[in-house]
Amino acid sequence: MSGTAWANGTEVPPPAPSTYTPPPPPPPVETPAPAPVVKQSNAGPYISGAVGLGLPEKLEVLGEGDEKVKMDSGIALAGALGYNFNPVRLEAEVGYHRHDISDDYEIDGHVSLLTVMANAYYDIDAGSGIKPYLMGGAGWGHTNVSVTDKSDDVFVWQVGAGVGAEVAHNTTLDLGYRYVKPNDFLVDNGGPKAKWAIHNIMLGLRYQF
Repeated sequence: MSGTAWANGTEVPPPAPSTYTPPPPPPPVETPAPAPVVKQSNAGPYISGAVGLGLPEKLEVLGEGDEKVKMDSGIALAGALGYNFNPVRLEAEVGYHRHDISDDYEIDGHVSLLTVMANAYYDIDAGSGIKPYLMGGAGWGHTNVSVTDKSDDVFVWQVGAGVGAEVAHNTTLDLGYRYVKPNDFLVDNGGPKAKWAIHNIMLGLRYQF
């Protein structure tokens, strides 16, 4: 009979249909998304120092005739402690400026200006470690006229611009211009006041901790 096998006179039933079920395929392996790149804030405290060439305007002695005294170029020094909030920097700066009276006059003397100012900077990231900036500051100025040995304490402010270039890890070379303007100050005891301003070209280094 069809579908039946015989062995030794005994009917052998056909094999039961297979009940094997293949295992399900493994779940797909999801590749995790790459972690977002977190840009370093570059925030932190810093210290800086600078030296430069001061190009003074004529010292204008106010009063009858408003005499203008020619001054020689001189030295400008600055040192600061600050904090970089990126892109804004805030700092406290001490500066010193000294200019001799021109040899055009038969007077041997100089005018000096010591400053303590609070400054604010705004850095512009141009890439490749180059950051142009704008800055401004204000504070206290102490003037001294050596010819009359007269000192005065006045308000002083400055504005400027420049560019910083990262030359080593956490170290920036800075080249900038500053216009420094003290308020009118006394040049003699009970005498007239003078009007003055200085244009500084500064080269400095800044190290951030």
